[in-house]
Amino acid sequence: MSLRIRTLEEQVGMRLLERNRADVRLTDAGRDLLPGAQAMVDLHDRLIERAGSKLIAGTARLGVAEDCCSSLLPGLIGRMRGTYSALEIEIRCGSSAVLRRDVGTGSLDLAVVMMLEDLPSAAKLSRPRLYWVAAPEFAVADWPVVPIAGHPEGYPLREAAVAALESRNTAFREVLTGADEQAIRCAVACGAAVAVMAEGTIPADMKVISHSPALASPGRAVIQLLETPGPLSEAAGIVKREIASLYPGA
Repeated sequence: MSLRIRTLEEQVGMRLLERNRADVRLTDAGRDLLPGAQAMVDLHDRLIERAGSKLIAGTARLGVAEDCCSSLLPGLIGRMRGTYSALEIEIRCGSSAVLRRDVGTGSLDLAVVMMLEDLPSAAKLSRPRLYWVAAPEFAVADWPVVPIAGHPEGYPLREAAVAALESRNTAFREVLTGADEQAIRCAVACGAAVAVMAEGTIPADMKVISHSPALASPGRAVIQLLETPGPLSEAAGIVKREIASLYPGA
């Protein structure tokens, strides 16, 4: 290994590691090189894995937060069907709080959750901006009490919406509360309410309310990947890797 590192340093013409008796650390050049090197290793691993992917069998139990389903599942299911035909995924949709609990108890192998704060044990996948969204004809100024549609208590998008409204002392009423994303979108699309949505999930026929005295910015959320304690099965490990690949910045 030492010989290979020295050969690599000679090829790039820079020292990549600082060595002393107690420690080995990356130099600035080493830190710059690391992401690209890791990407090459990951690509190599995926190529080798996919060469035999049709033979990989097993079941992975995956939880996906209801506010992440529409943005994650189409791409993930398409990849798994096309590459890992013998591997099965059991998908459970629910609130982030419940999925987090189920991963901790071992009833799920993995869970993609959306939170407003970083979880220490989770892999961070994305930090999407949150926006107030409405129908094109909706005008906040026409409503002395702002009607909102959203998820029940305990869901991060609702927490972000309520915190933003209370920060401006804006009066509001909940005209629709539920975990069904389609119902929330219908309430917004017909002009009956506004809602908080994450970037990448906003329908093309809705507008983002970027400036309004009544509506403070909801901020950002954190999409995170949790895994059950202990070693993952081969099937769960593959699903974990495919999820990470769908979030380029992860």
